[in-house]
Amino acid sequence: MALGRVKCFYSQQGYGFIEQNDGRPVYFHYTAWSEGGIPDRSIEGVDVDFDLLETSRGPEATNIRPLGRSGP
Repeated sequence: MALGRVKCFYSQQGYGFIEQNDGRPVYFHYTAWSEGGIPDRSIEGVDVDFDLLETSRGPEATNIRPLGRSGP
């Protein structure tokens, strides 16, 4: 399990990036979002835990679970 925050999500393209707690970015596809359906940009800034999968293209987040929202 890894921890991070959704940095950005491009809903029309169906992917985004999580910034891990150590600052490294991790790619994710919308199908990895555990809440089902296609998320929208409102998930940006949400703290998450996720499983980290090493792929030939680099790390990818799977089984993403929201922990809560940060900021105001």
